[in-house]
Amino acid sequence: MRVLLFVVLFLVSFDMHAQTPLLAPYLNILGVSAAMIGFVLGGYAISNLTGNLLAGPFLDRYPKKWFISIGLILAGVMLIGQGVVQHTEGFFAFRLMLGFLMAFVSPACSALLGETGKTAVEQGQIMGKKGLVLTSAGIVSPAVGSFLAVQFGYSQSFIILGYIMMIAGVFAWLVLPVRVAGSELRASLSPATKKGKGKTSLSAVLENRLLYPAFLGGFAIIYAQGTIIYEVPLLIQKQGLSPAVTGLLFSLKGLGALAILCQFWLYKVSVEQRIFAGLGVLSLLLYTMAIGVAIPLQIMMFLLGACFGMLFPALATLLTVHSPRELYGSVFSIYSAVLSIGAVLSPIIAGLLGNWHHSYFIAFFVTAGVCLAGGIHRLLLSGVTR
Repeated sequence: MRVLLFVVLFLVSFDMHAQTPLLAPYLNILGVSAAMIGFVLGGYAISNLTGNLLAGPFLDRYPKKWFISIGLILAGVMLIGQGVVQHTEGFFAFRLMLGFLMAFVSPACSALLGETGKTAVEQGQIMGKKGLVLTSAGIVSPAVGSFLAVQFGYSQSFIILGYIMMIAGVFAWLVLPVRVAGSELRASLSPATKKGKGKTSLSAVLENRLLYPAFLGGFAIIYAQGTIIYEVPLLIQKQGLSPAVTGLLFSLKGLGALAILCQFWLYKVSVEQRIFAGLGVLSLLLYTMAIGVAIPLQIMMFLLGACFGMLFPALATLLTVHSPRELYGSVFSIYSAVLSIGAVLSPIIAGLLGNWHHSYFIAFFVTAGVCLAGGIHRLLLSGVTR
């Protein structure tokens, strides 16, 4: 079952990452200003945030397979709609609906995958393999998206990606089980289940202070990633280069993440140390880009990808270790909501600033600030036992 879920995750990640080199240039062709592009891209995250806040209790109560398969099929329809419309308002509407649907799909996949692990070590390995799958899709998909744009145009590219998303939804409905065998028994035996008894799922998650570093770290890296997704394609377009160059740059970012994920010895290092190290290096890279150090963009994208490859699995592992299984739906929904906040703010702020260096200065302050806050949080809770 785990392998089948990895296949679904690969298809979903491939489809979403393939849009990365298409969005900003396509909106620019539609005549949208730089600031408005930021709002349109941020609108996806706003609707995604709304869906995340609603999804948690439903994911804990009903089979996650339903949300994955039905959500993907409807998301495919929204992607096709993005390719059909020829005006900004229609594109924005379909983009909002796509964000709302994916708010149910992403945490459902993560929660279902987390339930397949029996121990904390196994869960860490699962999240690492999940990172490998998502990164592999992230390496291939931007280049494929750029190729589709060159060969078929932006509109047809969205339509093709929409059909791929619908195929992923049908595949999920046919192969995924309704529930993970034994997950209910393990949940009932969990000490955290008894401790949180009588509380609503959302309040129980929010009261768990051990999850805060994951939430803060997730916000920081998504803010940084959102800035990169906004700035890099526009920079390539301003230089008059082919969209294929953008795809190759984001593929290099994926290769950087893959290079770290293949270092299996890192899983022996504590999750907290990996998070602090990743945030520290990410902050340094963003500062380097902000002050305009003459380092080739290809190298910077590779190194940024390496940081993301270290951080995302570590944050997901921290969530599964410090939360009960029956609340995985709510935990990953709140985590996704925090990510959405970062994804909302980053393109909007970048669009309003309209300056490459200023955007990366803000991203540097966010990541460095969260790294510092995480260190203070760890010191304050150093005496707290699980």
